[in-house]
Amino acid sequence: MKAAVIKEWGKPLVIEDVPIPTIGPGEVLVKINVSGVCHTDLHIWKADWAGAKAIQEATGVRIIGHEGAGVVKEVGPGTTLISPGERVAIGWYNYVCGVCEYCMQGLPHWCPNAKYTTLHVPGTFAEYTKVHERVAIKIPDGIKDEEAGPAACGGGTSYGAVRKLITIAHLPPRKWVAVIGAAGGLGHIAVQVAKAFGYKVVGVDLEPKRVEFVEKLGVDLAVDATKPEEAIKLIKEKTGGGVHAAVVETPAIGGYDLAIKILRPVGYMVVVGCPGDAEGPIPITPFINVVTGIRIIPSMVAMPYEYKEFFDLILEGKVKYHIEAIEPLENLNKIFKELEERAYVGRKCVKP
Repeated sequence: MKAAVIKEWGKPLVIEDVPIPTIGPGEVLVKINVSGVCHTDLHIWKADWAGAKAIQEATGVRIIGHEGAGVVKEVGPGTTLISPGERVAIGWYNYVCGVCEYCMQGLPHWCPNAKYTTLHVPGTFAEYTKVHERVAIKIPDGIKDEEAGPAACGGGTSYGAVRKLITIAHLPPRKWVAVIGAAGGLGHIAVQVAKAFGYKVVGVDLEPKRVEFVEKLGVDLAVDATKPEEAIKLIKEKTGGGVHAAVVETPAIGGYDLAIKILRPVGYMVVVGCPGDAEGPIPITPFINVVTGIRIIPSMVAMPYEYKEFFDLILEGKVKYHIEAIEPLENLNKIFKELEERAYVGRKCVKP
């Protein structure tokens, strides 16, 4: 099968022929129709996260991508939840055990036995990949592959992050919520989810072109943070003292610095975007945390049951994906460069 393969960290991916994955008990083989390109792919390709690189060095996996959508071609022994011919999406989680204390609490993100697509199992920048039936995401009728693939990570992650403002922060509608990185593949979804939940939304990004895109998403306030101090002043003026919550979708540490400065006292910061290790930690000291009362909520990809809720929002017309383009797998290196340069808004996908 055709796949994009890492030969050297941060160097151009090579398109080559590799064996089709073999499946075991409970696993399904999926023919990939389309795969979203996530900023996480960029970080992993560049080996920005030492922990991720260490796993790949141990497993030998060099095919990345974790926003795939396609059709099940084969199922392994004992598979009961998925059948050949069904459409599924494949995200970050490729396997969870289902029986540990975290899985039993509905928190499979922290399953100690988890396996991740791109780290333990070859990813979706290929014609085929595999996934355990337990974490394969069934795609409802009416959802396009180019929506379902990016939903497996970016869309579901954004939905889960905003949803935590209800389930954890208990933040009622009509409160101010900022989305930092609002024009990106995750951010433009978070903006729409927040509006669907009844929040007043501040969409923050860099550069006029991206801010114009954010305005079209229906935000209550669109802000260009190219000059941070001016952006902070404007947001505080328009929101009456700062936002009640900030969902940080950007993979840049500067986004976290901005979020801390625009939050009102005892506000919530939802941590989504993960900068490279070299950018350092979130810039908040224990003293600042204590005196501001800022609450920090970490958020990974969606819970399994959240995908149906997110797909429902798409089907109801409350969330619309902006797919900038669907390009051949051979263009992946070009897309990585564009993504790093913030050259497009929303999401780009590749077709193996």
